[in-house]
Amino acid sequence: MHILIVASGRIGKKPFYRNIIKKADKVIAADGGADNCIKLGINPDYVIGDFDSISAKARSRFKNVLAHDKNQDTTDMEKAMALAKKLECTKLTIIGAIGSRIDHTISNIINLSKAKVHAEIFDETNSIFMVTSQIELTGKKNDIVSVIPVSKVTGLTYKGLKWELKDKNIDTGWIGISNRMTGNKASIMLKSGKVIVIKSRD
Repeated sequence: MHILIVASGRIGKKPFYRNIIKKADKVIAADGGADNCIKLGINPDYVIGDFDSISAKARSRFKNVLAHDKNQDTTDMEKAMALAKKLECTKLTIIGAIGSRIDHTISNIINLSKAKVHAEIFDETNSIFMVTSQIELTGKKNDIVSVIPVSKVTGLTYKGLKWELKDKNIDTGWIGISNRMTGNKASIMLKSGKVIVIKSRD
């Protein structure tokens, strides 16, 4: 099941999101993400959170699908991801997860590591993944790909990128930004650890 989580961050050009919305089997709004659902013309299947950011308009419109979770030890994104897991999600796409609050943005990216399925944060200019073994990327020549380790990593290997690596061991803080795809496919593999992979569109 492909689940779309809509968070409360930045949503720019609405037409950009149409295809991803159509592909989703279920939609979960994370608290104030319900207001982004109104903006996008989506009727979510669930709205979950502690409801400190949802508007009265969205609360009223989606009153039949509200799932109030007042636990302050988890973020709204964590709540939404936990619900997706209960729904037996097999693919997860998250939009509205990037915004002016850098703390929220970083938290949302780090939370990708909790997904046990293919998970992506997606907006008009970025596709963001947390990778623990390997990922295959599709795109076009010269698309930008950055790899940022969030732990000690062993055996990091790139294929299909301008600056390739083979079986490299790196520490947290090593920055591999602004690499380029050499064709329409690229792969990133590692033996252990975690890296954030960001495919950017200028």
